[in-house]
Amino acid sequence: MTDAAAVDASGGANPLIDEVTARRPASPTYREGASMWVWDDRGRFAFPRIGVEAVGATWETSFTSALCMAFPGGRLLLVNDDYPPHPATDDAGRPRIFGAGPLLFECVEPFAQWRLRFAGNAKSTDVNRFLAGGRHRLGPGDAVEVPLAVDLTARSVAPPWFQNTYEPLGHQVAGEQRFEQLCTVTGTVTFEGGTTEFTGGALRIHRKGGNRNNYGEFHGHLWASTSFPSGRAFGVIHYRPGADGTVKYHEAWVRDGGELLPARIIDTPWLAGTVPAGEDMSFTLRTRRGDIRITARTFVSSFRPPRPIGDGTTFPLLQSAIASFRWDGEEAFGMIERSARL
Repeated sequence: MTDAAAVDASGGANPLIDEVTARRPASPTYREGASMWVWDDRGRFAFPRIGVEAVGATWETSFTSALCMAFPGGRLLLVNDDYPPHPATDDAGRPRIFGAGPLLFECVEPFAQWRLRFAGNAKSTDVNRFLAGGRHRLGPGDAVEVPLAVDLTARSVAPPWFQNTYEPLGHQVAGEQRFEQLCTVTGTVTFEGGTTEFTGGALRIHRKGGNRNNYGEFHGHLWASTSFPSGRAFGVIHYRPGADGTVKYHEAWVRDGGELLPARIIDTPWLAGTVPAGEDMSFTLRTRRGDIRITARTFVSSFRPPRPIGDGTTFPLLQSAIASFRWDGEEAFGMIERSARL
């Protein structure tokens, strides 16, 4: 990956944007989320999403903490529950802490460095058993709980991608300010009596505002991103059009030779089944400089069954995965997420 010190991590954005909301918002539907997708360079394990979600209606009482640790072969360690939130201010009195229960995110330096810590229990299952259970959360007695501790630091290697800035078609979520950044990661994972040091990569997401309860016309999506050793990188989000072909949201970018270019994905690998690993998800990104072929194959996955969102709507089947990507001979792990109403 690119040397983080050589990158303007903020991209010129106001650093206050990357701090957290310190007081309860006026709107009960206001949302804030911080999450990371993390992969180990050696392919021993990955985290296809660790995140904290807050909503205005329960801002002072309950946030949701979620963690998925995935291993080759299909084993999963899962956390998904509601906990009292941590205070938002750090030791210097700045609004830079976002967490609940066993999971905590800390903004060390806006846009440049974040720290993630988890210390608690996770439910041990596997990808097929979790999907067959038909519930988006494991309940008491559904799986054996094991102690797990994660401590990692993410340092940005790319400026933030603020959604709706790279010649988008449609709009992602009305009223929401969302960005994501590619990072390098160093950290430790402790479970089953041992501590493993690792280095790797991550995609970090921070979003505020908007209302994510309206999924009645949401038919599915593809989302993928990574950075390669040379500094090449890409990001893409594509919402699946409805039956009438109407564009919902489509935006992508590539970085090649230091240049950032808007892009379009022209052969989106929509979710069509529940293959945990080894599925070909290659695609082509079209830029004004020409087409770029990205080959991709899933490495580890978790599938979350459809779940109720509210107001009679349901979020569709969701795949959260880490994949192996290749661009002109360069290889790198990265993140991919897909959903579909199958």
